[in-house]
Amino acid sequence: MKLELVIVDDSHLWLSLAEKLAKTHPLVGRVTVFEDSYDAWVHIQINKPQFVISDIEMPGMNGLSFLEMFSNRLPFISTSTKQEFEEVARELGCIDFISKPFTKTDIHHAIDSVYYHMYGKKVS
Repeated sequence: MKLELVIVDDSHLWLSLAEKLAKTHPLVGRVTVFEDSYDAWVHIQINKPQFVISDIEMPGMNGLSFLEMFSNRLPFISTSTKQEFEEVARELGCIDFISKPFTKTDIHHAIDSVYYHMYGKKVS
């Protein structure tokens, strides 16, 4: 079963890198990306993806606001250049936190964590 993922980041560089690395994970099917948090919000409401990777520091609606609105409905992976956001993000319900700069291993490990959270089994 392939998972549908939404990635939200106002930085085109980090968004492109996250998309490229996530697509290499064997459990990831469709990846939809957004630089604008409001466009992502609408998409998530309508299309109900299986999980989200979201930057924390964004103009308008930031990643912490996303967590407050959606973490009880779908798994989140939070990302930031500032490690101090990790505790708050986890308190708000993120499954995993990735510090920028991140690697393929970081992204894959976080996706594995989401899969385990969703299905209660490890990726084989």
